[in-house]
Amino acid sequence: MRTPLKEALLLGTRRRLRRHPAATPAAALLAATALGLALAPALTAPAQAAAPTSVSVPGTFNSEIGCAGDWSTDCSQAQLTARTDGSGAWSKTYSLPAGNYAYKAAINKSWTENYGAKAQPYGADIPLQVPAGGRSVTFVYDPVTHWITDDVNSKIVTAGGSFQSEIGCSSDWAPDCLKSWLKDIDGDGTYTWSTEAIPAGTYSVKAAVGQSWDESYGQGGSPTGANISFTVPQAGSTVDFRYNSATHVLDVQTEEPPGPALDGTLGALYTPTQTTFRIWSPDNSRVSVTVGGQTHTLQPADVTGYTDVYQAVVQGNWTNQPYQFRVGNNTVRDPYARMVKPGTTEGIVMDVASIKPTGGWAPAPPIVKREDAVIYEMNVRNFTIDPSSGVDSTKRGKFAGLTQTGTTHNGVKTGIDHLKELGVTHVQLLPSFDFNSTVPNWGYDPLNFNVPEEQFSQFAAPEDRVREFQNMVNEYHKNGIRVIMDVVYNHTAHKDVLQNITGKYYHENQLSGVGNSIDDGNPMVSRMILDSLAYWVDTYNIDGYRFDLLGVHQYKNVDQWAKYLQSTFPDRTLQIHGEPWSGGVDDPKQAEKVRYGTTPAIAGGHVGVFNGSYRDAIKGGTRDQILGYMGGSSSNASSIALGMRGSPLAVKSTSPLSDPWAPAFAYDPEQTINYVSAHDDLNLWDKITYSGVTGGPTGRAGQMNRFAAGMVLTSQGIPFFHEGDEFLHSKVVNGDYETAKNSYEAGDNVNAIQWGEKTANAATFRYYKDAIALRKATPALRLSSWDAVKAQMSTTTDASVVVSAISSSASAPIAHDTIVVYNPTSSPYTVNLPSGNWKKVLDANGATDTIGNTAGSLAVTVFKKS
Repeated sequence: MRTPLKEALLLGTRRRLRRHPAATPAAALLAATALGLALAPALTAPAQAAAPTSVSVPGTFNSEIGCAGDWSTDCSQAQLTARTDGSGAWSKTYSLPAGNYAYKAAINKSWTENYGAKAQPYGADIPLQVPAGGRSVTFVYDPVTHWITDDVNSKIVTAGGSFQSEIGCSSDWAPDCLKSWLKDIDGDGTYTWSTEAIPAGTYSVKAAVGQSWDESYGQGGSPTGANISFTVPQAGSTVDFRYNSATHVLDVQTEEPPGPALDGTLGALYTPTQTTFRIWSPDNSRVSVTVGGQTHTLQPADVTGYTDVYQAVVQGNWTNQPYQFRVGNNTVRDPYARMVKPGTTEGIVMDVASIKPTGGWAPAPPIVKREDAVIYEMNVRNFTIDPSSGVDSTKRGKFAGLTQTGTTHNGVKTGIDHLKELGVTHVQLLPSFDFNSTVPNWGYDPLNFNVPEEQFSQFAAPEDRVREFQNMVNEYHKNGIRVIMDVVYNHTAHKDVLQNITGKYYHENQLSGVGNSIDDGNPMVSRMILDSLAYWVDTYNIDGYRFDLLGVHQYKNVDQWAKYLQSTFPDRTLQIHGEPWSGGVDDPKQAEKVRYGTTPAIAGGHVGVFNGSYRDAIKGGTRDQILGYMGGSSSNASSIALGMRGSPLAVKSTSPLSDPWAPAFAYDPEQTINYVSAHDDLNLWDKITYSGVTGGPTGRAGQMNRFAAGMVLTSQGIPFFHEGDEFLHSKVVNGDYETAKNSYEAGDNVNAIQWGEKTANAATFRYYKDAIALRKATPALRLSSWDAVKAQMSTTTDASVVVSAISSSASAPIAHDTIVVYNPTSSPYTVNLPSGNWKKVLDANGATDTIGNTAGSLAVTVFKKS
C-alpha cells in the first residue's frame, strides 16, 4: 500500500517541470527585448522565430572558401542553398584542403540563432578533419531538428525506394531526395527516420549513402543485396527506418494503428447464455477463474490484436455475479473489470450494453473546434461537500451532487448553475475511477481503471452505479457542459495491483516517482490503456481525457490511442491533453516520451499538453514567493509574447524537436493548455498572498489574480483554470501555507469549496465571467491553426508591455480587428491604435464599452474595431 510519505513526495515533486535551457548570448537577449512598438498602420515584428531565410556554415575554413575571414556568418561563400526537393533542408558542397577545422550553423547571417554539435542551440563547435590531399565536403542542415552535419563526420543516408513519389519526392528511387533523410543526431551510428505519410501498400527500399547509388545497401546490409520489401497496412501507419552504419543493415518496421478495441476485448464478456472470461498471462499458463462457486481452467486463446491470452467460456447467465481470476498461486484482479466488489480483487460480471442513463442519452453539447473550449478543473467531493453548496445532504460530495440544479447560497447560484453562469464549456473531473485511498483525497492511486469510484456513489448495486455515472455525464450535457476525465494510467496505487499477473505491467524505471510505473512500451499494456479509454467513451459518453504524467508514456503510443479514439468516435471532437513530464526523475528513454519537443508528433490525434513554461512565465514558481510577469517582471516579456501566441513552432512540422523542453512546441494552438493554477501546489490566490502581495481582493492582490486569469483567457490555445480561482478560493487555514501547497490529503476545511467566497469576491467572479464571454464572442482570440497565428497575429513588446494585433479573417489577415495589451507595470500604457473606430471592451475590472487608447496598469486590455 502506498504510504502517506510516498504520496506526499509524489505530489510534491512530480509536476515540477524539468527544464534544460540553453545559454543565450547577450545579443540574443537584447534582440528579444528591444522590439519596437509599431501599431500604425499595422503591427509588425512577430515574437516567434520564423523559417530561416538563409543558413550559413561559419567556421575555421571560411577563409579557404573565399571569405574575408573565418567564423563569418554573412559571407556569401559560406551560405548553404535551400533544397528544392520539398524537404526544407539546406546544403552545399565545398572543396576543402586537408586540415583540422571547426564550424557551426548560423541562421539568417547572424549568431543570434546558431546550432552546434548534436543540433544543440549555441552548442559546441563541430570538429571537421579533412584527410590528406583534401576532398569535397557536403554540409546539410535540417531546419526542423536543427541538425547540421557533413559527410565526413557522418553519412548522408536516404531511404530510396518505390514510395518516394508518394511522400513528395519528384520521383521514386531518388537517393538525392531528402524527404526520406535518415539522421543520426546523437552520433551513435544509428540513422533513423519515421513517417506516417506513406499510403497503404507494399513497397521496396534500399539505403543510399551520399545522395547517390554509388554506395547503397539492400537486404542483409549487402552492397549487392536485394531490395528490402515492406508493407504499410493502412493509411496513417507509422513506418520506422533504421540504418546501422556499422553493419549497413536497413531495418524497416511498420506500426499498424490499433484495431477495434470494443469487440472481443479482455475481461468478462457477457451474454445472457454464457460469459467469456479472458486475461493476459504471458508468464504463467496456470490460469483459472472462479464464478458461482465453480473454478474453470482457462486455455490459450487466439484473440485478434492480443497475445498470450487465456480464456474460459462459462455457460449460464452470470450478470451481476462476482468472479475471481487466479494466476499460478495468486488471486489477481481483472485489469478489464467493469465493476468490482469493493475492497477485494473480485470483478463483477456486467451487462453494460443494456444500461443507459435515465431517459436515454442526450446529445453532447456541440463544439466547432477545440480552441473554443474553456476548461474548469474540479474534484467530485470538493465541489459540493460543504453545506454552503446548497446540494441535498445525501448528494453532497457525490456524482449526483455535481449536477443538481437550482442550488444557491444566500441567493447566489452554486454548483452546476454556477458553472453555467460562469460560461465554461468543459468540466475536468479529478480521478473518478476506482482508487485506493479514502476521501478526502484526489484519487491519484488507481486500482481499477474501468470502475467508477464507489466513495462518490450513492449506490451499492452494480447497475445503479454504472447508471449513476452515466446520469452525471448526461445531465452535464443537457446543461451545455462537456465532461473530461482525469485519468492515471502511468502508475497504480501499488505494485500488488497487477504484478501478481505479470511483472511486465511495470516499467524497470520508476518514472512516476512512486515505485510502480506502468510500462506502455509493452504492446499489451498499451492495448489495455487504449481499451480502457475507448470503454469510457463508449459506455459513459465521456468527452475527453486529461492524462496525469503523460510524459511517462511513449509519444507514439499516445498518438495511436488518440488517433484511434478520434477515428472511432468522429462526431465527438474529443479533448485530449496531459502533463508532458514524468514524476521528477530522469528518464533514459526521454526522447521516446511525451515532452514539449515531441508534442508536434502527436498533433494528428489532436493531443495537447499543459504549458508549464507559459504558466511559470506568468506567475513564477508554483510554490515559492517569486512572482513572474504578473508581478511586474520585465525580463520575460518575450516568453509572454510566445505564450500569448499559443507557443507555436518556429517552423511548422510534425517532426520531434531536438530540445525536449522547447517552449515553442505547438503545431496547432489546440496543443497548448494555458493555465496558472491547478490542483497541485498553491492555487492562484494563495500563490499571490504567499508572495506578500497586499491590498486584498479589492486591491493589488485581487487585481493580480484578474491579470493572470485575463492572460490565460486571451491567449491563443485552450484556457484552463481550477475550481474556486474565479472567486479567490483559498486553501490556507490559520496561516498554514505548507498544507495549502500540497493539500491532496487535507480535510474538507482546506479543500472544500466555500460558496460564501463567491459572494464576498463577486467582482472577481464577474471579471472571469466577462472575460470568458469575451473570448467566446471574439474569433480572433480562438485562432485554430499555426498558419492563422502566423498570418493573422502580429505581436510586439515594448519593454515589459506585450501587444498583439489580431485579425479574425483569414481572407484579410492584416486587417486587424482585435488588439490585446498585457501591461504588468504600475503605470497606464498608451496604445497607438490603427485607423478606424475602436472600443475598449475589457479592462482590469471586466467588460467595458468605452472609447480611448489607454491600457491600465496590471491589466489585460482588449480593444475591438467596430
